[in-house]
Amino acid sequence: MKIQYHDKWLRIIGYPLLGFILRHFGEYESIGSLMKQPLYYGDLIWNTLIVALSWEANRRLIIYLDAQYSWITQRFQRFIIEAFGSLLITVPLVASMIYIWNELIISRPNNFNTGYLLVYDFPLTIVFTVLVHMIYTGMYFHQYYTHTIEDLHNRVRELETSVAGVKSSADLIKPSGYRDLVIVNYGTSSVPIQTNDIAFIYKQNEISFIKTFDSKEYTSSSSLETLEELLDPAAFFRLNRQMIGNIKAIKLFKSDSSGKLILTLEPSAADEVTVSKKKAAEFKEWIGSKV
Repeated sequence: MKIQYHDKWLRIIGYPLLGFILRHFGEYESIGSLMKQPLYYGDLIWNTLIVALSWEANRRLIIYLDAQYSWITQRFQRFIIEAFGSLLITVPLVASMIYIWNELIISRPNNFNTGYLLVYDFPLTIVFTVLVHMIYTGMYFHQYYTHTIEDLHNRVRELETSVAGVKSSADLIKPSGYRDLVIVNYGTSSVPIQTNDIAFIYKQNEISFIKTFDSKEYTSSSSLETLEELLDPAAFFRLNRQMIGNIKAIKLFKSDSSGKLILTLEPSAADEVTVSKKKAAEFKEWIGSKV
């Protein structure tokens, strides 16, 4: 899903507010005495401009990374890249803006020096950058989970409608004896899903994970052996000890030098999916009979 940041008013209020804080950070004179100095208003405007440029640069970085690295599935990579990227953008930008204002525009002596930057401007830049990224990260997770919950509610309503005419649990079973619908876990909730929506089922740490074709993951307390008995063998095959696969999820398979089959699934699995040499012939017969 594409995250949309509705932050117009946040930026309108945040620019001048943070510009004001940036101007007064480390300032010992009172606001009353500062307001009598014409240069004070120029400082406020310039600091607001620094905040606006830094904020916009970080915002564009965040939007770019949203399209490349998900906070849900690539959390570590996203954190490292965003942390270093934001500092590489913000620190030089703030330092150069402070230099331009103090040394080139108003020629304020002794105001741009390494000690002042390290004691005041650099820590404040770090705090400002962390604050902006925390705000957008919070907005990301709020929007993602709100959308996920809404989507889950819609799926439940659709399934409730589809099974509204079911009179008993036996009606959920196909004439062949295999299940059309299974009940799985999604967080603390129980959710019914259609078996033809299941791409594959895999075991990890004695827990069965069900991945659907829309890349959603559910869990089940049932073993792979129990789940295998519920699924139509015309559509599902026990690929190995850890996985059951749907024929529609198998996009490619090839043999290695040992005779073992290596499979490519869609959606993809986290680990390499293989069929042993012993089961390779049975697999080829199973999948070949569907051609």
